Amino acid sequence: MQIPTQIVDIKSAGGRIIVADIQESIHWFRYKGGDNRIVVFADETTPRYVRSICVLDYDTVAIGDRFGNISVVSRFLFL
Repeated sequence: MQIPTQIVDIKSAGGRIIVADIQESIHWFRYKGGDNRIVVFADETTPRYVRSICVLDYDTVAIGDRFGNISVVSRFLFL
């Protein structure tokens, strides 16, 4: 998995970092203090042209895309 390069929004929820990429959709990251690394532990495989995200809870994100669509995704769908 490549790190997103066209990031449009970054949010955090607890120890998680949710990153929205303009063409690759949503990626969930976690910081591992012992290794001093940030790792991807879930990502959405459906490409979306994301404009903004809103964290609804620890595992759920609402996505707004450039076409005016709103989607709600949960990280449980991508594990």
